[in-house]
Amino acid sequence: MEKIKKVSKYVLNTLNMINALLIVLAPIWSWEIDNVTKTIVGVTGVLSTYLIGGKLFEVKEEVE
Repeated sequence: MEKIKKVSKYVLNTLNMINALLIVLAPIWSWEIDNVTKTIVGVTGVLSTYLIGGKLFEVKEEVE
């Protein structure tokens, strides 16, 4: 499970960098990439929810 989370973090960061690069280059090169950037935002949103969901609902027992 930890390996999946680690890979998800790298994929999330990579997609965010690609999206930022596309947003910057699109006006310069006159690319119509609205659907591509919306798709990337959707995928990164799902990955972020998966990664943070484990932290929000994780129950740790304290040993006395």
